[in-house]
Amino acid sequence: MRFTFSNLPAVGWKLPMRDIVTVAQRCEEVGFDRFAVADLQFHFDCVAVMTACATGTRRIGIESLVTNPFTRDAALIACAWAAIADVSGGRAIFGIGGGVEVPKRVWIAPFGHDRPHAVAAVRECIDVVRAMWRGERVTFDGSVVHVHDVALDCPLPPPIPVLIAARGPRMLALAGEIADIVHLASLFLGRENRAEELRRVAEGAERAGRAAGSDEIDISVTVSASHDRERARRAALRNAAQSILWYAGADHYGRQREWSVPRGFAVPSATVEALAAGWDMWKDPDLPADLGALITDDVLDQFTVWGEPLECARRLRSLAEEAPGATGFRVKLPLPLRSRTLADYVGDVEALGEVMAICRRAPEPAAVADRCAPIG
Repeated sequence: MRFTFSNLPAVGWKLPMRDIVTVAQRCEEVGFDRFAVADLQFHFDCVAVMTACATGTRRIGIESLVTNPFTRDAALIACAWAAIADVSGGRAIFGIGGGVEVPKRVWIAPFGHDRPHAVAAVRECIDVVRAMWRGERVTFDGSVVHVHDVALDCPLPPPIPVLIAARGPRMLALAGEIADIVHLASLFLGRENRAEELRRVAEGAERAGRAAGSDEIDISVTVSASHDRERARRAALRNAAQSILWYAGADHYGRQREWSVPRGFAVPSATVEALAAGWDMWKDPDLPADLGALITDDVLDQFTVWGEPLECARRLRSLAEEAPGATGFRVKLPLPLRSRTLADYVGDVEALGEVMAICRRAPEPAAVADRCAPIG
């Protein structure tokens, strides 16, 4: 299994960009395969951060998780990722999604604040950048993407894998059809929902005539690991609360989704209603303690892998067993309740390094009844 560290720059990030590079370097040292950079509007620019991380590391893949075809022009995307691929020696990964799930207000002509035709836009953008990376001169007028007589005026890049982040059924099918890396972006960890996602991906691949196993499949998971088990649990609560509101469709942006409440979602309605009435997750970084107390362990487990490193490794192994065909995990830290120090982030990375090391070991003897089968 490949492991990707993801979510910097993040909500609450107040540190200089060079500290993101330091985190990328530490991720490389502890064994991560990839370092994914968020394209977070009005924060450090994704391309600049990726370039800095590429020049500051030697082995680790540098990935956008994810950019979008609305706020970035497709032809200029081709140029930017060609540059990152060149400077990194072929370690760049182009991650893209629909770009419809952020509360930031970015005006995009001619659509305004809306992001229509997300699936078509992702397909169109990928078609354009791949053609340009092959050295073709491109003219294209789609539903969203428009380029006219464009070609790279620089050396052609080494191969750049394309990742599609998907939650909705149509984007999942598109990912199965054309992506090199399918990113299952849902943070809900239910077995039934995961099986449904994999079925959608497989259907897309089948329609395109792709052989089974011709793409990678990443699972997105929030991991809160610490040798202080209660600390890990406290850190996980806010992410769980946010995910509950999102997947229940109980917040403003959740109501704009194309997918319905996922199969296996088992959160008491009273908990959903209390969270929706008592907390604005987009404005208040702190989850009120009385609302956090409503999230029991069985609910927390639906959205977060948490606990001591050994517990987290066992849970990841179990999740891998439940997702045949999956090839990796995208590991996301819980959102900080407030600004954190570089030492805090490095400590989290080192705890995740312990989790990965355990996952990669040979399994313990069968006499250990609660040990799950190994990954890979």
